[in-house]
Amino acid sequence: MELFKVMNLPDGHLLQNGKYRLTHVVGQGGFGITYRGVWYTEVKGSLGTVKTEVPICVKEYFFKDYCYREPGSQAVKVHSETGKVLFNKFKEKLIKEAKILSEVHHPYIVNVLEVFEENNTAYIAMEYISGFSLKYMLEKNGILPEATVLKYVRQIGEALQFVHDKSILHLDIKPSNILIDKNGNARLIDFGVSKRYDIEQEETSTTMLTLSKGFASIEQYDNEGTQVFSPRPDIYSLGATMYNLLTGTIPTESILRAARPLRNPSEINAAISPKTEAVIIKAMQIIPADRFETVGEMLASLDFSQAEKEVQVVPSPSLEIVNEETTVVYSSPVDSKLVGSDDEETVVNVANPPTVEPITEKNNSRKKIIPIGIAIFVVVGSATALLVHSNRPTKEVVESIDLPSAVEPDSNVSKEVEMPDHPVLHTEPPISEIKEAEKQEPQVEEKRPMETEHTIEENVLPDQPSENEMNEKYNSLIASGKEKMAKADYSGAKKDLSEAKDTKLTEEVVRLIIACDEKTEEKRIADKKALYEEKMAFGRYKIVRKKSNNRYGAIDSKAEERIPCKYLSVGIADNGRAFEREDNLFDIYNSDGSLISEGLTYY
Repeated sequence: MELFKVMNLPDGHLLQNGKYRLTHVVGQGGFGITYRGVWYTEVKGSLGTVKTEVPICVKEYFFKDYCYREPGSQAVKVHSETGKVLFNKFKEKLIKEAKILSEVHHPYIVNVLEVFEENNTAYIAMEYISGFSLKYMLEKNGILPEATVLKYVRQIGEALQFVHDKSILHLDIKPSNILIDKNGNARLIDFGVSKRYDIEQEETSTTMLTLSKGFASIEQYDNEGTQVFSPRPDIYSLGATMYNLLTGTIPTESILRAARPLRNPSEINAAISPKTEAVIIKAMQIIPADRFETVGEMLASLDFSQAEKEVQVVPSPSLEIVNEETTVVYSSPVDSKLVGSDDEETVVNVANPPTVEPITEKNNSRKKIIPIGIAIFVVVGSATALLVHSNRPTKEVVESIDLPSAVEPDSNVSKEVEMPDHPVLHTEPPISEIKEAEKQEPQVEEKRPMETEHTIEENVLPDQPSENEMNEKYNSLIASGKEKMAKADYSGAKKDLSEAKDTKLTEEVVRLIIACDEKTEEKRIADKKALYEEKMAFGRYKIVRKKSNNRYGAIDSKAEERIPCKYLSVGIADNGRAFEREDNLFDIYNSDGSLISEGLTYY
């Protein structure tokens, strides 16, 4: 508690020469402190100018493993020169990204009001939302109704479409980053780890690489996995969020799914509709190319007809929005301490990090599952013991009792709870029964070898390949796939690698398939770009001359024509570019590729 007091600014602290006043701390993560505060401003109306106080949240950049608060001045200081380099690097990127987001306004995104520097660090003033997160809602009320989840997903999906259209990825979609406001609407928060891309769809800004275990796509585990713009990492996370809200279970980490396959949502919650389950499964495909291409395509695949028009969830006015983030600093690619945990957790990847023990939250669902699992196992054990006790006279009858099949109907519990290899409940038969069984022992022994041999002959599958044969086949296909990739035969490589994945699912083959898909897409785009002669940048697009007809137009980063290549020439207009038509009139386009005027005699 003393450390917490030293780290944060005191209640009532003023920022920006009294423009903002901090009332108290509401949350704290690995690289930031969030305060509740007020903004002193003026509102002009028919009665003149009126001074007012607007509730806000202020996030302070404070990299706690490298920083400390200087007593008196309240300035943020860094312990070492190495830490200072990291601190300044991430501060600059945070400011740049926040300024971009201050221009992004959407009804389902929490608005950034201002970004500024003070106390040797950076601050982001944000709109205050009276409500609570979906994570809080899930922990308090249990799994959400499907109709409620669909309403929130549609709203967050619309927000993601909006930022994706501006070449911005969120990269940290999860229940704790979705707030439900007093009107029952979802609001997306925390763009602190987002990335923005330029006209070539290459990364231009980012804060630090973060991973929310269970919600991050496999490409986010690779420092180069998100260097080129694609909505698919956010699509994976949105699918994982749906999975969590509808099952109460955090999905298996994407990087671990080769060894621990993801259970279908309906196996945990049978009430999930087949259509919604199909969307979740497709959105959460390990290989990016197998997911939906856009959020719009994902939303179009959902059935919103049953979605609630009005969710009756009204947050308590006194409830604070707290920062539920748990941050762990680790060395790339992943800290072994993190493997196997099912708790939602954000992981921050930085260079040369200090040793920090992971901080995890208790998973309340496990507390419920374990007693239930033990009770079920005791009941099954008791029933088995009763059968043994009542039918002991012949050993043949005892051998016919199949304990595993008795447990199988509740396989969901057996997967969650580690059961001992021996029964918990053990009942010794009476001595008289043991003697009776010994008398019949020779008779049973004479029949058992023949029955056992016969059973083995029936169950053996002679065509089943051995483990060594499967490994040899897998290794051969991997080697062939790599060789074909080196020769730029990506279709042949994809065929071999897909067969290798069907033979044995490993992290290696998944990464190779992703790399093969990326190379295939790069080659496709390069081949399309070769059809054009690039002239100049025009907003997010490039003005080009098509080689086949010598006509001008504009293409995007994937060589798709955004302005058709049908014009004789192109010139600069006051509000965009003027393209000359065959009839010598001019069409005017703006930098978004929209036609704003056509058939003009001059410009």
